Amino acid sequence: TYHNEHFMNKKLLGGMQNEIEKPKYAMEMKALIRLCGNIIEEDELKKQLEQSNGNVSQVVEKIISKLMNQNIKESKEIEYTSDKFKREKEKVEVGEIKPGINLQGYCINEKCLASKAKLPIWINIGFKNISFISDKTCLICPDCKLSTITSIIKALFYNSEYSIRASDDLLPLKDNNYQVSYTIKSGLSYELNANKIRQHAKNIEDLRERSEYAMNSIEIKNLIIELQRYEITV
Repeated sequence: TYHNEHFMNKKLLGGMQNEIEKPKYAMEMKALIRLCGNIIEEDELKKQLEQSNGNVSQVVEKIISKLMNQNIKESKEIEYTSDKFKREKEKVEVGEIKPGINLQGYCINEKCLASKAKLPIWINIGFKNISFISDKTCLICPDCKLSTITSIIKALFYNSEYSIRASDDLLPLKDNNYQVSYTIKSGLSYELNANKIRQHAKNIEDLRERSEYAMNSIEIKNLIIELQRYEITV
């Protein structure tokens, strides 16, 4: 009887000890939940705590490092998307570039689709002499067909002999190019002239030198690079 009672008491005592025995890393887990429970699932915290042998500081450092890397990655993705959208938007232009003078501006007609999308618009002037004040123009929008382009931001000369002079320039700039553009400054007046490219060579040797100079120009090199992008052999 004594042995039976002793055995029963020992069994009961052992059961009570099992009931009050705390889970492994209970205090550490409680601290982690308080620190990171709002951003990391409890099961994941428990897993990381066991992998770190109960080292709370190590788990917290891992979590912070992971979150920082995620933020950097997301920031780069947002930046890349923003830059890509900006580049794509810059490619979208209204109008057509043709030989001679080409001016770029914005339409102010609220009903114009190009105006609503805030797209830059090209207007071809051709081979002419023109004068204008950059923010006081009255050019026809090729999209809505109204004289609603009231300011110019860029001038482009295409396949022409040209000259351009701003009101703050002492002398006009003269040249001939396949394609070249100039930024138009707000508030200044401009004088532009464009003519068809003529043959200025005095003899065959002069013509050869001029041709070599033209083929080595930046404009031609850029054109060749652009054609090669589309696998066009030059």
